[in-house]
Amino acid sequence: MLDITKLILSYYDKKNLSIEEMSSQLDKAKLEVIENFIDDELYVKKKSTKIEPFSIDKIALSVENAAKEVESPLNSSDLEIIKGDIEKIVKKEWKKIISTKTIRAYVEDILKKDGYTKVYESYRNYMKKLN
Repeated sequence: MLDITKLILSYYDKKNLSIEEMSSQLDKAKLEVIENFIDDELYVKKKSTKIEPFSIDKIALSVENAAKEVESPLNSSDLEIIKGDIEKIVKKEWKKIISTKTIRAYVEDILKKDGYTKVYESYRNYMKKLN
């Protein structure tokens, strides 16, 4: 057993918390610890709880695929505008780690706001399938 596990077990032994409360606290603590050691780059917390570097290109590819799905291809200028809008919002968040759920919501808002209705619907449907 890891030393850190022993410390955590000892800490929670004296508490009267539910499993849900412990899980929530441990998830939050994990992110807080990691945030203290990462550089000034942005990171994404995946649904699997894996943390990886933020990639605007991955997001752009998802948007591009959603556009192709509804036969409404985006030109490079459209994609650059969308990417810029997403990066602006994500950087305003002032967090080093942002969840994929939050990023998806931002992407949907931008597509909707900028009038890419078909792409928005396609993107949203694809993301629902992932969840």
